[in-house]
Amino acid sequence: METEKENLDQKQLNFVGFIPKKLKLESSPELAIFPLNVLIGRYAVRDEKTVLGSVLYEPDLSSLVITEKKHLVMKYRSRYDCRYFLKMIIENESKSRRCEKYRGKDKIGAAYGAINWENQEESWKNFFMHVALLGLDKGERCQFS
Repeated sequence: METEKENLDQKQLNFVGFIPKKLKLESSPELAIFPLNVLIGRYAVRDEKTVLGSVLYEPDLSSLVITEKKHLVMKYRSRYDCRYFLKMIIENESKSRRCEKYRGKDKIGAAYGAINWENQEESWKNFFMHVALLGLDKGERCQFS
């Protein structure tokens, strides 16, 4: 399986969703409300072959902030393209999650989801299906497989 970091042609893409595992740190068990990482992928046809382009976003633990409203905010940075990051926001008052995707300072998309404390697994899966819909941006570097 050959991989390369290249740009994707948005016109040839099909949605692919991945549900991440929870972040588990012995020193900070309260952070399990965040994902371990986020993988966004799309299928494309290149040279008459179907390939999967994917980007792995990894947590930047040093970016964790608790806002005045007690929201938890953490950035997830692209492994392949330093211009791109996700901002995960846990809103305690409204009991919801938000994920915003950025290219530099420009917000290029967002996903929202309620946290159902009685059925957290279901609300987790639903939210990350919406995050995956943010997709890959035109020109965003990714890994092909």
